Amino acid sequence: MRRVPLVLLAAGVVAVLVGCAVLTFTVTDYLGHPMAISSTSGRSVFEGPGGGLVSYDYFQAGPGVNIITAGGMLMFASLFLLAVLWRGKRVSDRRSPFRIR
Repeated sequence: MRRVPLVLLAAGVVAVLVGCAVLTFTVTDYLGHPMAISSTSGRSVFEGPGGGLVSYDYFQAGPGVNIITAGGMLMFASLFLLAVLWRGKRVSDRRSPFRIR
């Protein structure tokens, strides 16, 4: 029964890492495709890395945030199950001189 929470913990960690990778790709893709500057578009204009002016649509995070949230929930559930199933060490046994009665 202890393997199930550990598998959930591993799945949660993998989901968080995949979500971070998806979010990084989304941001990189967003910043890599500036739009043409238009005075009627309503978009903000920024100075690009090369000194030119660039304009972007509003950023949409995509599925990366949801994947990170799902991974965090899996990690929380697995840690909760591990805490519930944890037995701890025995305080004393039959051979101990300090046996609790």
